[in-house]
Amino acid sequence: MASHPPSVIDAICDYALTVAADIPWYSEPLTRGRGQAYLLQHIPRNRLLSSVMRPAWMSRCPDLAVVRKTIGQMREELVFDDHIAQPHTSILWQMGRNIGLTDEQMNSVKPVPLVEVAFSVWEHIARTRHWIAGWLATSVDEFILTSLPKHNFQATAWKQAFGLTDEQVFFFTYHTKADDEHAGRRVWEPIARHLTNEKEQQEVLDGMKLAMTALCLFYQGICELGDQLDKNGR
Repeated sequence: MASHPPSVIDAICDYALTVAADIPWYSEPLTRGRGQAYLLQHIPRNRLLSSVMRPAWMSRCPDLAVVRKTIGQMREELVFDDHIAQPHTSILWQMGRNIGLTDEQMNSVKPVPLVEVAFSVWEHIARTRHWIAGWLATSVDEFILTSLPKHNFQATAWKQAFGLTDEQVFFFTYHTKADDEHAGRRVWEPIARHLTNEKEQQEVLDGMKLAMTALCLFYQGICELGDQLDKNGR
């Protein structure tokens, strides 16, 4: 039986995983500093994704099924997840406490410069590029975290780095399951029917490459901050 030619979704997924394989934060040993840095920098990202970036591309999305699903995702993140009877921000803050962060640190955190650059790039994509490029820019990290075979978002890495219990790493075990509902080949299936010509496909792929460049900067900023925290004995 003849194999089907690679689809645009295959190209998106393959490119994301190829780039991700070279991002140090995913694969290098998780230290206390890098763990704390990730949580701190993820807090403003989480807020911006659901309050700024996703609404920006959704305002131009003609697919109401995609819009409704994304609004549901935003509700889970910031307002209320019916499965756990609390928003994801609540378990994010609890995870931060579990690794030694204070509420004051988490409530007042600002993005470091490289992370702020990544935010600006993602927002630019969400506001000005094809709406599918915006969708990918705001969900590709979730795809990577459910598709790489081993990485530092997995609960085992945090248990080892911080000496935590299964209960204390609930944020990561639950999010790994939730992220599978938010991104990936099955979730991105509508992309294939909305990209009707090569020009649109190339526009989306170009936006995807830019988004992945920003993701590299995001994690570079986290690594640099984490290494400084480790050096300072945090």
